[in-house]
Amino acid sequence: MTPTMKWLLIACGGVFGIYGLDRLYQGWIEEPKQALNSELDRLSKEIQESKQLQFASQKAGKRLDEYAHRALPSDPVLARSLYQQWLLGLLDQYQLKSASVDASQPTAVEIKSRTKRGKRERIGYRIDYSVRGQSTLAKLSAFLDAFRRASHLQKIRSVSLNPIGNDGRLDVNLSIQVLCLDKAVEVERLSDWELTEEAAAELSPTTTLVQRNPFAKGFAKALQDLELKAITVNRQGVTQAWFSTDGRGTVQKVPAGESIPNHLHEVFVAQIESDRVLVKFNDSEHWIRLGQSVGQVVAPEAQERPDGSAPEALN
Repeated sequence: MTPTMKWLLIACGGVFGIYGLDRLYQGWIEEPKQALNSELDRLSKEIQESKQLQFASQKAGKRLDEYAHRALPSDPVLARSLYQQWLLGLLDQYQLKSASVDASQPTAVEIKSRTKRGKRERIGYRIDYSVRGQSTLAKLSAFLDAFRRASHLQKIRSVSLNPIGNDGRLDVNLSIQVLCLDKAVEVERLSDWELTEEAAAELSPTTTLVQRNPFAKGFAKALQDLELKAITVNRQGVTQAWFSTDGRGTVQKVPAGESIPNHLHEVFVAQIESDRVLVKFNDSEHWIRLGQSVGQVVAPEAQERPDGSAPEALN
């Protein structure tokens, strides 16, 4: 064997030796280390997911506890009747005319069982209501605000508004859905749960809907027609403000604490003095003097333009 061949054999042996040592290192140290790191990452992820699930479960538990206090009674027949009575009372309170309420048959609500794999369990019932009536935009806005502040597990699924004539009246159709739960706290009456002051403060203002009536003609003119004509005291000693309410000269005597009759606007008479009246319009207060119209004091820009048209903001 020549020297060259010997050196080649020695070099090949060295290469194979280094390769063998590398394989031993990979098999005994590197691969077990990677496997341990992967397992550690998997366990860390599972722990994080478990913490998130635990937090979500705690949050859901609090919500379910709140829902149990707000839900209609567990008896679906009783819940259906009680809620229908409450809804009719609310419609009457906010003067929705020719109001009717139709209730569907209760439908069971089921979720996946936590204890029985592949099974579903009932948690309560869903009841749908169809409401129809006639109202003005301002009164409808007040009704909707009272609805969202109520305690029940309820929601409005759809709203349909159709104008009736040119006087601002609307034909209103509402689709409402409520829940009664098997674990409801109240079993014989509706919940009296109320919004906290903090939650109520977070609700959006209620005036946005009535800033402009897209269905009514003469929206700005109606404010101009509300003119303060006189301030008198009747035989009972009650001070009254005399307002013209339309272009025909119709006059209404309105004491403090009442609203001026108007089909497009809700204008409330808050205070009456000898020569001026404090009115509330869209949650803002304005003093109006004899000979002035409500439109002049609450929205000077609502006065008609020289061409007889009303500005776009209120028309």
